[in-house]
Amino acid sequence: MIRLTTERLLIRDPLPTDINDWHRLLSDPKTMYYLPDILTHTLEESLENLSTAINEATSLDREKFFLTIVHRETGEFIGTIGYTVAETTPLGKFVDTGYFILPEHHGKGYLTEALRKLICFAFETDNVFRISTGCLAENLASERVMQKCGLIKEAERKSYTWHDGQMKDRVEYRLLKDEWVARTEVMDDSFWLALDNLVAESEIVIDRPAGSTHPHYTEFIYPLDYGYLKNTSSMDGDGIDIWRGTDTGEKISAIICAVDLLKRDSEIKLLIGCTEKEKITICQAHNASAFMKGVLIRRS
Repeated sequence: MIRLTTERLLIRDPLPTDINDWHRLLSDPKTMYYLPDILTHTLEESLENLSTAINEATSLDREKFFLTIVHRETGEFIGTIGYTVAETTPLGKFVDTGYFILPEHHGKGYLTEALRKLICFAFETDNVFRISTGCLAENLASERVMQKCGLIKEAERKSYTWHDGQMKDRVEYRLLKDEWVARTEVMDDSFWLALDNLVAESEIVIDRPAGSTHPHYTEFIYPLDYGYLKNTSSMDGDGIDIWRGTDTGEKISAIICAVDLLKRDSEIKLLIGCTEKEKITICQAHNASAFMKGVLIRRS
């Protein structure tokens, strides 16, 4: 039986006693708007769905991992998360993952917390090699969960899915075990905490505010506040560069590893208080020129 815990959540195999909450979730038109094939209309349909999930939990050749998410302290039902095994290869399983929670729990970070734990279980315990998922492009909240959990976009499919009376675009994401292992080994908490301490002990100087032009390349407009940490030094000898977003606080949310082919140098730039949209904007800015390339590494 699967029983996973995070700071706030318990993620476990479903139980017969989950039926009322399970039905409330599956029969909620708002929650199931993007999953009309799973939407149930009667308690009997929801019971059949739950029974399938419970039976799979005891299967010797389990292919469906549909798990219940509850709050650890209150026991409150939050939603479900899981994956289905699409293929088993010599390298491991290929799985398709999905998740959905009740509307009252939206915006609290529960799905991100749950998906991160599920990814750890899949790669560390269940011999999974590849995790795939996706959503309609308009479902920005679901896509943000994928991005926050480190999944990598690999496709944008135009007019790919018929939904709610019209053709809609779809995005596809993936994460391979070796990609996850490499990121986990390199970017542990101590790295981010060290950067947090550096920022806390330094003065932030914003010398190029959002909307200003680059002093040497006037075609470049800074999309966010840009500056440096006073009394620090980077590879070019100047202070460590920073981008500052609109989130409150001084916590580093990501870094950019940049290469400048004109200057023939490379360095990291700290993203402080940046929203997910701002991170993407900054990454695009560092890749807008053939002479400048950057890689965004998010804080998990």
